[in-house]
Order: sequence, then structure tokens, then C-alpha cells
Amino acid sequence: MSEQSKKWDVFISHTSEDKDTFVRPLAVALRNVGVSVWYDEFSLRLGNSLSRSIDRGLANSRFGLVVISSSFLKKPWPEYELRGLVAREIEEDRVILPIWHGVTRQQVLNFSPPLADKVALNTRYLDAQDIALQLLREIRPDIYSQHPRSELERLASGDAIRELQEEMKRTKKELETVRGQLSEYRCPYCGADLIERLSAPADPDEKHWDTREIFHCGYQCFGGFIERPCPKDPHFPRFGDYKLHFYEMAEEIHWKWQCHAIGRTDMARRLHLSTGYGKTREEAEQHVRDDYDRQAARGEV
Repeated sequence: MSEQSKKWDVFISHTSEDKDTFVRPLAVALRNVGVSVWYDEFSLRLGNSLSRSIDRGLANSRFGLVVISSSFLKKPWPEYELRGLVAREIEEDRVILPIWHGVTRQQVLNFSPPLADKVALNTRYLDAQDIALQLLREIRPDIYSQHPRSELERLASGDAIRELQEEMKRTKKELETVRGQLSEYRCPYCGADLIERLSAPADPDEKHWDTREIFHCGYQCFGGFIERPCPKDPHFPRFGDYKLHFYEMAEEIHWKWQCHAIGRTDMARRLHLSTGYGKTREEAEQHVRDDYDRQAARGEV
């Protein structure tokens, strides 16, 4: 597949633990400056096959952005994505763009010597917006060269949108109008800000499209259907609404047990919990509980 025919500029490989602290702000900043991004919250919808969608994203992206963190180094699923990118890099040369997120060179070296040898961006020195602009220069030099740095910074940070909102508030009459308009940019349960609104296909053949909305609290809907509930929703699932399945991994060196949480209720099935891994059943279960607690606590922000 030629570079021109690929659907996305970049695929982001990451773990769920790094979404709130870094990955989501980076993905939003990249989209704000015009980079087409394959990111699970942007590109997956209810009912998609996860592995098939990821394989499609890997194959149809020009670059693979790998966010290497302590969580990434421990989990097998990101390693699956990385193997796919490494296979492409052997044939296509430079494909992988690594970001070190809270890890040392020695940690990366122990995980993958070839990966440690690649020049990487480091979140210890750069925030998500700075990294987005450095990636823009590499991924889309055509966009980077067309705009002054100051304008790109405003776009990446969302300042351009905020400045427009401030201008609309200058008179009392305009303020009342804006208040009415802003309600559609807030979560209907907790009032959290809308962080992303985008069109997405509603069928596998992409003949019908609808609107997906993602809010800061985690609430996500597609065409009016709740894909992920807000923690303030009275029907937000309890941990007891999940049935835990444990699997012993005989051939795995680092982890002996794997724990999957399967929703018993309709709302629980809409709130996906990450797979837990551990040396004991209790440790694997605790990782699943920790993920539930993180998602439930987003409503307190």
C-alpha cells in the first residue's frame, strides 16, 4: 500500500493507564493541527472487533506512535501492536516514532534494544502540545511549513476556540445566547466539557455516518446512543455488575493469571474494563478493580 493511499497519518499505540495523563491530550492536539489520527476513542465504535480494527489501523497508518511507559512495558497487548509496527519497519524503513513517558533508557533497553536505540521524544521535558508540534513537523511537514509557530501553538492548545468563545461573551445579549448554545457542549449528567465531536461511519461499508461525542468525564455517545456512561449517570454500573473470568497462562513468563470482567447488565457492557494480569488471581483481579475505580472517579473531577 502506497503512502498516499493510507487512511491515517499516525497510529497511536498505548495503554489505558496513560490515556488521561498524556495520550488523550496528545491525540486531541494532533487532530487540532490537522493530523489524521487512529486512536481507539476516535476510531472504534460499539461492536467493532478490537483486534481486526487495530490491525486495520496499523496497516492504514503512515507512522506508528508508540507511547512507552511502565504500564506499556508490562502488558502483552501493546507488545502485539509493536510487533506489527516492527514488521512494517523492516520493509518500509522508518515507521516507528517512540515517546518515552516516565521511563528510563535502561528500562527501554531491557525491553527492546532496537527500540532504545531510536531517537525518542520524552514527556519529562515536553508536554503533549509541544510533542504534537514536533510530531507535526515530522509527520505533516506540509502543514507545519504553512503556518507560523504561534498559530500552530494556538491550534494545538485549543486557544483559538477559547478566544472565539470569549469574543462571543462581550455583551450581555451575546452571553445569554452563548449560555443556551453551550449546553450542547456539556455532559448531560455532570456538565463536563465536550472534548471531541467527530463524524464516524455507522455501518461497516461506511455508507451511513453519524456523530460521536466524547466528554471529559468519560461519557461517550454515538448518534444519541450511550457508548460509555458518565460516572454521574444513576445507571452507572457497579463493580458487582461484572462477572470475573480467570485464565491461567501456562506459557507466560511474567504473569500467571489473567482476569477479564464481563458485564452482567446492559450498562456494564458499555463500560469496558481493562484486562488484569498478575502473578496471583488476587493481583490480576485488583488490576481490574483499579481500572474500574479510575473510570468511576472521573466524575469527581
